[in-house]
Amino acid sequence: MRRQQRRMRNAGDLATSQIDEIDDALDDLTAGRFVFGEHHLCLTVFGTDGADLKKNLSDARAELANCSMVVSREDWAVAAAFWSMLPGNFKFRPRPAPLSSKNFAGFSSFHNYPTGRRLGNQWGPAVTMFKTTSGAPFYFNFHEPLDVNKAKKQAQLEAELGANKMAESKEEQKALGNTLIIGPSGSGKTVVQGVLLAQSKKFNPTQIIFDKDRGLEIYVRAEGGVYLPLKKGVRTGCNPFQLEPTESNLLFLESLVKKCAGGKFTVNDEQEVSRAVRGVMRLPKAHRRISSCLEFLDPVNREGVHARLGKWCGSGSLAWVFDCAEDQIIFDGNSMFGFDVTEFLDDPEVRTPLVMYLFHRIEQLIDGRRVQIFMDEFWKLLLDEFFEDLAQNKLKVIRKQNGILTFGTQSAKDVLNSPIAHSIIEQCATMIFMPNPKAAHKDYVDGLKLTEREFQLIKEEMQPGSRRFLIKQGHNSVVAELDLKGFSDELAVISGTTDNVELMERVIAEYGNDPKEWLPVFHQKRKYGQ
Repeated sequence: MRRQQRRMRNAGDLATSQIDEIDDALDDLTAGRFVFGEHHLCLTVFGTDGADLKKNLSDARAELANCSMVVSREDWAVAAAFWSMLPGNFKFRPRPAPLSSKNFAGFSSFHNYPTGRRLGNQWGPAVTMFKTTSGAPFYFNFHEPLDVNKAKKQAQLEAELGANKMAESKEEQKALGNTLIIGPSGSGKTVVQGVLLAQSKKFNPTQIIFDKDRGLEIYVRAEGGVYLPLKKGVRTGCNPFQLEPTESNLLFLESLVKKCAGGKFTVNDEQEVSRAVRGVMRLPKAHRRISSCLEFLDPVNREGVHARLGKWCGSGSLAWVFDCAEDQIIFDGNSMFGFDVTEFLDDPEVRTPLVMYLFHRIEQLIDGRRVQIFMDEFWKLLLDEFFEDLAQNKLKVIRKQNGILTFGTQSAKDVLNSPIAHSIIEQCATMIFMPNPKAAHKDYVDGLKLTEREFQLIKEEMQPGSRRFLIKQGHNSVVAELDLKGFSDELAVISGTTDNVELMERVIAEYGNDPKEWLPVFHQKRKYGQ
């Protein structure tokens, strides 16, 4: 420092303030307010040939210059510079430079982007790893982080039992894991959903998917799952009367019959429905269906239950919903089920009874096993009062039952317009936001409680097509990237288009339902446009 000060004075340097500051620095150094050390940086650049090397050198210089770093290309000391990069070879450093402890502290900020947690989570290891904008990894989990002691216990259980056996341990904690994914059409929301579904398979959960426009049908079938594309006027394969005749099922069937029949019910009407349901459930299983109820109902009263239930039976206009010979919703022996609910989302007469039945069956699966329920465009289901009550209740209790609800929607406004919007926001541990140039400040900041910076990232800085999205968990948020360039086969499966779904149907019709048989043919025909 004295040498530098003398040089500046001898040269007549006009920067007198810098000369005086050296005196202050000498005083601080002598007083021990900071110390000096040495630092150096060596970067080796490689290339496949001379032209490639020159390009890489130019790129490296540009990146370093963007960080305000002045660099020199070594010539005579190139060997020493190379060997100085190995640990302990301090004597080979060709250009060591002094660095004060204050400057060093400036380089060591002791903060970083959120990284998630790789081990010690609710279900064991992280669901998957995303790349952040800083190039660092982010270990994604649906669940909110466990505290340190619980995380250590979970990590120990992982080591002893393995991730697949964690569900069997009574020590497993019950952290909140509900997730909300918001992104406009074409933003990559379905791809993210598909990846998270696929990466969750390592936990051996039971996965229930309420799909829209058959976007995840190819994935469900490729995984060997059961997929029912529920279409208006086409038999759904649902027969509630094939349930076991337990008291809880009998009470549910009574509620279902009353919902289908509609109208007001007197005490006599309710008793008549109860007798009809219980009478049908005493029949041999092959004869149990909703139309059999008519045999136990009074056909004389033109305004009675018999008349009102008629359209759901036999040749009635809604017989396709429940009057099926068999029930195709068989959960035994399978862990993935998909339902395309697009066609009845806007039909409340069909929507409510069908949702009642599907969720009654799903409720029987929630017995402590790991369960994931994915619902795309769930806000339309929220238009149904029955589903609204069900969702509000499940959001609060599914954590204790070792389950996760994952909601997907294109618009934040649709979520906020729901009467249970506050419960959705409070009970979702994780929120994922896709880029949205049309995002409204009122919806994202005032409604979903994002910060101004997070809103700016979603609306302006994350461009559509960038394959980036914002993950928010508690007070932490991070911009992650999912670039599946080069994975065309996988993308065709996890994010199905109308053309690909039709191709899959033709291939399955020819080669059968076994994914090992039809999936390779599907990829081949898709690539060659057959």
